[in-house]
Amino acid sequence: MASKERTDSIPLPNLSQEIITEILLRLPVKSLVKFRCVSKSWLSLISSTQFAKNHLKISSQKNKGEHDNLVFGYIRDPLVILRSFNLDSFMHDIRSLNAAKVNGFVMDSISLLMVGSCNGLICSSTYGFGFDDLDDDYKVVETCGARSNYEYSAEVKIYSLRKNSWRQIEQWPGYYVSDATSVFAGGAFHWTTIYNGCWHLTSLNLATEMYGEVPLPDNEINMHTALWLGVLRGCLCLVCNFSTHSDVWMMKEYGVRESWTKLICFKDIKDYQYEAQMPLYMSESGIVLMKHGSTLKLYNSNDVTSNGREICSFDSEYEYEAITYMESLVLPDTDNEVNQQWWQWGTKDDDWDFQSICH
Repeated sequence: MASKERTDSIPLPNLSQEIITEILLRLPVKSLVKFRCVSKSWLSLISSTQFAKNHLKISSQKNKGEHDNLVFGYIRDPLVILRSFNLDSFMHDIRSLNAAKVNGFVMDSISLLMVGSCNGLICSSTYGFGFDDLDDDYKVVETCGARSNYEYSAEVKIYSLRKNSWRQIEQWPGYYVSDATSVFAGGAFHWTTIYNGCWHLTSLNLATEMYGEVPLPDNEINMHTALWLGVLRGCLCLVCNFSTHSDVWMMKEYGVRESWTKLICFKDIKDYQYEAQMPLYMSESGIVLMKHGSTLKLYNSNDVTSNGREICSFDSEYEYEAITYMESLVLPDTDNEVNQQWWQWGTKDDDWDFQSICH
């Protein structure tokens, strides 16, 4: 009893607001959402735009995977089913899949397309999503290709969240767009394009809104090669699918051809040759998570030709989309009523019912 009294009598430290803020900035998102209920001052602090930006900056600098998450979804009419879980736990223990939080909602769509994540936000059912650091603005890009008299053209439009408006970007370089879905990396959107019988990587800088071209890696890419773009650890990635194997490349220094580095070369492509092969995530130790259609596999980039290990294969009845994101407090508009409802939802620790869809 005496020991308990001595413990209870220890006064709490009187910390300055500056120190409290620095401590809170280093806590995980789920804890911060709950801590908004501590007091009005903490509610105001944690809900502020500047706090969210500072928290994201610190999390990005020290991120070793603990803030990275994977979300995958499919449509089970009339619901869009989404499941999200921590990537680090998932890659080390497949059983974490069954503990994932599941959310279902109605969306007026017959398909689900996850096109990008940025600062913890995920964009679906459009063609490209990125963040303009210069204007502090989230932007969406839409691309429509056309062919006339053996000449190719494309109509590119950009939506600004800050201005809440669309505008067309002129002077498309004239390349054929092989895939209207773009990938955001290095401050620019990117498309795989074709010109004069050769593959190209066409870019659109988000800040300057100028088109450019990113050099391809020096390898055996030809018109019989299938190409897919992706992003790993913030770097532009390219998957090259050949008849006998697939290579995954990472551009470690944006815009520099010599910085292309081959991460993995896998030959177990027979069952996935005609399905999109998407790099989803690379751990700090170099383990790469790939999506082959409805199958997820792990590869070791420290051994380029190592065989992959299948960790999950989804029910083939549904077409699955998957994307990675980093937990953050960032909201597109903190004054928006919908965002305030999100904050209220985020204080709850809901348990969602779900059926196992992974076998």
